[in-house]
Parts: sequence; C-alpha cells; structure tokens
Amino acid sequence: MKVLHVCALGATAETLLLPQIDYLRSQHLTVDIACSPDGAVDRLQAQGYTVHPIQIDRKISPVLNFKSIQNLVQLMRSQAYDLVHVHTPIAAVLGRIAAKLAGVPTIVYTSHGLPFHQLTPPLQSQMYFAIEYGCAKITDLILSQNHEDLETAAQKRLCPESKLGYLGNGVDIERFNRSVLNPDHQSRLRDELGIPASAKLIVGTVGRLTRTKGSGYLIEAAAQLVEEFPHLHILIVGGELKSDPEPYYDQLTEKIEQLNLTSHVTFTGDRTDIPQMLGLMDIFVLATFAHEGLPRSILEAMAMSVPVVTTDIRGCREAVLPGQTGLIVPSQTTTPLAKALRTVLADQDLRTAYGLAGRQRVETEYDENVVFRRLFSFYQNLGVASPT
Repeated sequence: MKVLHVCALGATAETLLLPQIDYLRSQHLTVDIACSPDGAVDRLQAQGYTVHPIQIDRKISPVLNFKSIQNLVQLMRSQAYDLVHVHTPIAAVLGRIAAKLAGVPTIVYTSHGLPFHQLTPPLQSQMYFAIEYGCAKITDLILSQNHEDLETAAQKRLCPESKLGYLGNGVDIERFNRSVLNPDHQSRLRDELGIPASAKLIVGTVGRLTRTKGSGYLIEAAAQLVEEFPHLHILIVGGELKSDPEPYYDQLTEKIEQLNLTSHVTFTGDRTDIPQMLGLMDIFVLATFAHEGLPRSILEAMAMSVPVVTTDIRGCREAVLPGQTGLIVPSQTTTPLAKALRTVLADQDLRTAYGLAGRQRVETEYDENVVFRRLFSFYQNLGVASPT
C-alpha cells in the first residue's frame, strides 16, 4: 500500500512527522512525503526518504494555491497512492482537494488544532469553519491531537461523528529522559551557548520564533521578576523561518534591549539536541496563543521532568494538570505569567514535584508508540493496512 503525507514545510516533516512515518514504514507501508522545498527536504532525501518538493505556501493566495493543487494532482495520479494523509492548515486544504481530483481512494486529515477556536476573531472563525466543513465532505477520517477539538467538531456538526477520531500526540520517552543527560556535557553546553555562570535559574521556551508563540510575554514577565531573582536567565530555543508571515526576531530583540534584559537572555537558534536544551532549564514556558493542537514542546519538557507554565488555551490545558505538573495562566497577559513563574521559581521542592509528576503523566498518556499504534489501527480500519 502506498501513502503520501502532505504538509507545508519540510521542517514539519522532519521534526514532527518523521517518527510516525518511520513506524508506518516498519509496518510494510510505502510512505512518501510532499512538501515545500527547503533544507529539511535535502536532508530527508539524503537519508533515503522519498520526498517530492512541491511549493505549498502557508497563506491564502489563489494563484499560488491553484498551482500547488495542480502539482499535487499530477504527483498523486502518477504515483497512484492508496491514501493521502494531510497536515497543517493550508496544506491540509490543498492536499485534500488535490487528492479528491486525483481520485485517491482514501483521504485522512490530522488536525494539529482546528483553525476556529476561542481566540479566532468571529468573521475569521466563520470563514475557517466553512472551509473545514467543505473539506470534511471529501475526507474519510479527521484525526485530532486533542479531545477538545473533537467535542467542538461534534457540537458544530463539522462532519458525521463517524469521521472523527482521537489520535493524540506523543514523544520518544527514551530519548526525552533526564537519565540520558551527561553532566559534563551539560556544563560544556552552557559555556558554548554563552549562558553566564551567574545564571542560577533558567526559564526556557522551545519553538519557532513567532509572535503567537508568546515569547514576548515571557520577556515582559522576566522584566517583572529580574529584580527579585537577579540570577534569572531566559533561554529561547528555536529559529525564525524565512517563510513565516510575521517575522519576529528583530521585534523581540528590540523589546529585550528596551527592558535592559540583554544579559539575561540567550537565543540558541534552531537546535536538534532538544533533550539537552530542556535539561538546562529549571522551568519550561509556552506562552502561546497560536493554533495549538497538543504542543509537543510541552510533552517533551514534561518527559524531561521540567515543570511547565503555559496558557489556558486548547491543547495546552489538556497536557498540563494545574497544580500537579505545572501552572496555567490566561493567554496574552504578562502579570499572571510573572506571578506563576514567581511561585515556581521560589520553591525548588515544588519544581521537583511538578517535574516528577509531568514525567509520570507523559509515560502514562503520551508515549509516542501508543500514538503510532493508534494511527496504524485507523489505517487498518480504512482498509489501507492489513489487519495484524
């Protein structure tokens, strides 16, 4: 059986989809990838993956979107895929239209957070719902990373409930495990990153450097805390993509300079050693107000026994148990975030307790192997994989 996964960015395929693709290949499926050409595509191809570079823009642009559909249809017809599995908002729409036009027998969509939610402006929400409603009619199965989206889809009658399924999200609990860290390596890593020896409390975040991930609120919160915690340091892991519609690095660095925090902040850029990055942190923060499904960065932090402070939005509030594995604060606010951080910064025993509980929660609920088997079971039910 031949499967094609479609997403906008090669980086998405490389960092988020590759583990499940590897699992599906281990189950004797042929799995290809279609995404925009970038450095990640070159790396994946060098590793032996079949990746078809097709430009898929991350914005609504009729001419460019139509061209993407044309190229996807041509690919799907030539390769005769049994199933097309789409990801990320624009690619998921274009990929499903192309699959339908190409006559692909089975179409699956993993929602990494439905685009209509509590933070979406009403008119945009109506437009996004209309698009998703239309695409749902040509989709055989819609998988959600969180339970809240399933409830929303059912309440709004996005599609028959028989088309909805819970996939979840997961991490490699062997790789993301504090026991894998080497203390000497961690010490050298601090030095390589230029983290000052005076930094005794490190609060970090991991993710693409975009406004909606909320790193600006983290910086503002740090400004409220640095007098009380002079040894506080902020570690920002992740880079800015050229294709991001709202570049943010310059704006963020300007804010840091204005708040006199330059010596308290380290940018790492893109990293592949995320377990080691998380191992440097005393607290993990995701102050996002974006379209989250179930943020893997939170799961990775909990797997590394790092307490989490995050925002009260879909996905985040499902992953974190407030008062057990971390704290939850309103999104797009600074003072509540600073207050929550103050609570955790001031109490090492609390940090330890939250971290241990987070690790236990990931082991129980978010082991990626459970997610992979769940996905394969969905494929079997659709007739794309043979029953075991």
